[in-house]
Amino acid sequence: MPKNLKILFISRIFSGFSGAMYPVALPLYILKLSGSLAISGLFFTLVMLPQMFLMPIIGVCIETRSKKMVTDISLAILCFLAFTEFLLLQFSQPSLTSLGLISAIISLLFSVIELSTKILFSEIVPKDKLEKYNGLKSVWDNLAAFGAPMIATLIYGFLGFKIVALIIAVFYFIASMVLIKLSDLSNPNYQNKVIQRENNFFSNLKSGMTFIKENKAIRNFYLLASTLNFFLGSQEEIINPSILMQKYHISEKLFGLVSLSFTLGVMVSGLLLAKYSKGNTQNFLKYLFIINSVIMMLIGILSVLFSGRYPVTFLISFLFLEFIVGFVTILVNVPLTAYFQSAVPINYQGRVFALLSFISGISVPLGISYSGFIASKIGADWTYIINNLFVIIIVLIVFRRKDKGVN
Repeated sequence: MPKNLKILFISRIFSGFSGAMYPVALPLYILKLSGSLAISGLFFTLVMLPQMFLMPIIGVCIETRSKKMVTDISLAILCFLAFTEFLLLQFSQPSLTSLGLISAIISLLFSVIELSTKILFSEIVPKDKLEKYNGLKSVWDNLAAFGAPMIATLIYGFLGFKIVALIIAVFYFIASMVLIKLSDLSNPNYQNKVIQRENNFFSNLKSGMTFIKENKAIRNFYLLASTLNFFLGSQEEIINPSILMQKYHISEKLFGLVSLSFTLGVMVSGLLLAKYSKGNTQNFLKYLFIINSVIMMLIGILSVLFSGRYPVTFLISFLFLEFIVGFVTILVNVPLTAYFQSAVPINYQGRVFALLSFISGISVPLGISYSGFIASKIGADWTYIINNLFVIIIVLIVFRRKDKGVN
């Protein structure tokens, strides 16, 4: 593995753990502080709004700047903010307003880091190795996403939110110090893709949208990404708990096995991609999309057939299928990300990825609201089946004419 890539991976591990710990521990503290689920919900809605609406602007702004510098400055500010939060909690009880402002900036800067490191990844990794190392990155990212919440909850339970904030500050500091060692970047594979930019901000933003509009393959993958976010983004919040806990009365303790099964599938798949990928998985994306949705539909069909009976048998079947879903999901996500990183010129990646993040920020909550409403009428299992049928139909439309959208 190239030295720069090792440095980037190590930095992302520490920043990823911090980024995954904070959204778990903070809601527990806000709920304790406010004593109201309604206030907590409003708090986090307001906190997420700046990140969602400012990302397209930030995507344009960071393209002309060193991604290493943008990431390092963001990490340093995050370290300062987390440590400031620790001091506020140590010596007083901060107001919801002050916590909200700090949290909004933290959420925004974490998204900036995700965007800039994604572009850094494109600059460091040769095009033919993108799938291989994206597979490995998915393993580390999911380790953080799975392990960090457990660590954060444990620390919060025994030592309180202020110690969580202190550990997050330390992790961001380490991530920043590691990233400083990143050497000069120059990937000749991308030099011929650099495109001149306008001096005007709005012209650059418009040209990014025009680039997406005029590139059919990119536009198709935008459609697929937004489709998946809308129809499948409710899996953890609506579908899984509704089926397992409400219909089959699976306990909260056993419900945690769902995330474990999915994460294990992701890790196995990511490791296999890292070891054996030859960069040709994009050729099978249509079939992988369909297989993924068929497996999810099978979960819904089994739930309908079991009709709330045999909960142990259903849980075992559910966990096995969830492992397969995690496995196939990475086979879809990694080539999709690698395609964007290889097909989009470096000077457009900030805009393209930021606009994709903006669309996801809108489609996920809309999809959760839609799925929640439909599930309340016809059940979560039937909703899961119908949602995945829509996904399959859209995949077939996008990949018509012999997968022309991929080539």
